[in-house]
Amino acid sequence: MNAMKSLVSTLRLQLGPRAWHNFCFDASASVLFSFFNVVFNQFYIPMAIQQGASNIQVGLLSAAPAIGLLFSPIWAGWIERRPDPKPFIVMPNLIARALIILPAFFGVPLIYVAVALMFHMMMGIQAPAYASLVVRMYPPEHRGKLMGNVRVAMGIIMIPTAFLIGKWTDAAGPSGPLLFASVTGIVSILVFAKVKARKEAPSRLNAAKRASIKEQLQLIKQNREMAIFFIACTFTGFGNIIAQPLYQIIQVNWLEMTNTEIGIARATYFTCLLVSYFVAGRVIDKLSAKHTVAYGLAAFAIVPILYAIFGNVPAVVVGSGIQGLGDAIWDLGFLAYVFRLAPGREAVVFGLHLMLFGIRGSAGPLLSTSLSETVPLNWLLFAAALFGAIGVLTFVLHGRSVKTGIVEGS
Repeated sequence: MNAMKSLVSTLRLQLGPRAWHNFCFDASASVLFSFFNVVFNQFYIPMAIQQGASNIQVGLLSAAPAIGLLFSPIWAGWIERRPDPKPFIVMPNLIARALIILPAFFGVPLIYVAVALMFHMMMGIQAPAYASLVVRMYPPEHRGKLMGNVRVAMGIIMIPTAFLIGKWTDAAGPSGPLLFASVTGIVSILVFAKVKARKEAPSRLNAAKRASIKEQLQLIKQNREMAIFFIACTFTGFGNIIAQPLYQIIQVNWLEMTNTEIGIARATYFTCLLVSYFVAGRVIDKLSAKHTVAYGLAAFAIVPILYAIFGNVPAVVVGSGIQGLGDAIWDLGFLAYVFRLAPGREAVVFGLHLMLFGIRGSAGPLLSTSLSETVPLNWLLFAAALFGAIGVLTFVLHGRSVKTGIVEGS
């Protein structure tokens, strides 16, 4: 206990009052958000399938996050012109999390799809704003560690929560967990609203007017390392998003897994997510975000192979763990890598990154679910793995020849 108090005191002194204040509220909000995250991000699609969602509706549910991000560059350009990005995080999240009440009372597939689409349209606003806000919340020398620590706290909560939500859903249906998720999600964003990020003048590079899509794309043209990163993400991300709805269909319709069994797989996911957050945050601070990105891309290429070759419950559990590794790196490592590629233009570059995800993420699930009625699922999974491998090779082989001093020293 004394050692823990000593560590807390040391961290508080290192950070200073503002960063320590932000860390406390960020961590508290994240712990509360953990309950929402488990229900919505892990059980929402299985719930919809169990309520009778068709394969194409599953495709829409899987594509919803990407559809919501298609307009991120537009929002990013607007956010960049404002001194404080926090309102673009708080209000969209507040509205989005309240929407989850609807399928709790009207549990038909159409409502599940409509709410998911509206929810992720709101997330398309807050995602680039968060990239801009987080650099103002924490000092750069501690940012990776603090972001990792916050997510470790989330992981500790989500491991048992995943199992308990599965048991609860099996026993009483989805309404209770969905209501619980909405309430905890709303409270968590109200807590997060207490963070005190420093305000800044609009971007010095483009204060006069909002950056057009063409001007934003010039950032990629002028920075080869960024171009390689986006190409690799496009291939691997397309493969991953093609496979995502197929995983859910296999779990519920083929393997007929109960929500409790799905909860065990999700608990494995969160365990690996937890470990990955803990490790990735320190690798970013001590080595570089580039190392973590390569491993994250590789993780997404491995999971569809497991489903294609084995296609059983153990493969689902192992695949969930590897997916946790990839998602942790995508969340933490990719964000840190974007910070390094374009300091001062984080919102715009992250908005471009999300727009590209929106394009591939909208097409991928709809393509795979529409083909799933006529093409063997194994073939689709092997195709997803092939796209993933192309992305990994693009980043690893071509990335070695890119000069790393483009934005760091020049």
